[in-house]
Amino acid sequence: MRIDTSLPSVSSADRISPVSVVQQLLRQALRQIADVEKADRAACARYIAEALRIHQRATTQGVTRAPAGLAEWQVRTVEKVALARLDRGLAITELAAACRLSRGHFSRAFKVTFGESPHRWRHRKRIEHACRRLVDTSESLAGIAMDCGFNDQAHFTRAFKALMGTTPHLYRKLHTT
Repeated sequence: MRIDTSLPSVSSADRISPVSVVQQLLRQALRQIADVEKADRAACARYIAEALRIHQRATTQGVTRAPAGLAEWQVRTVEKVALARLDRGLAITELAAACRLSRGHFSRAFKVTFGESPHRWRHRKRIEHACRRLVDTSESLAGIAMDCGFNDQAHFTRAFKALMGTTPHLYRKLHTT
């Protein structure tokens, strides 16, 4: 029995699918070990190794792993926890723990889901809450600032103007009837 130790040659012009090449390599490996007395284990190992390399190249070629975002239950958890405590500080590690993720993984997944960092998202939510309070209540700006988690009215005014392009006082004037 002649033992074939050569690997099948495949030119790029042949366009043989990786699956058929892997199958051919594995068939040759099986032929190598079929005859126990004349088995060439080294040739068999080469066939199997080459089949695995081709398979791996074919399955990972052109595949880029898309970053995963938060699951629906995690989004609901973030909104529930973060929005319930707008007036107080909230560490990213607390949100990550509530979503059962590490801080780093949570931050990356959060950015994929919401398109911005957790800090920026929460800051925007505070300003949005302040906008509703400015229109719906006659509460003082200082009171709204404190209820929305800002240190004082000046801090609130600077942050509000940076995001909304106007001061809280002018926003209230323009949006109340």
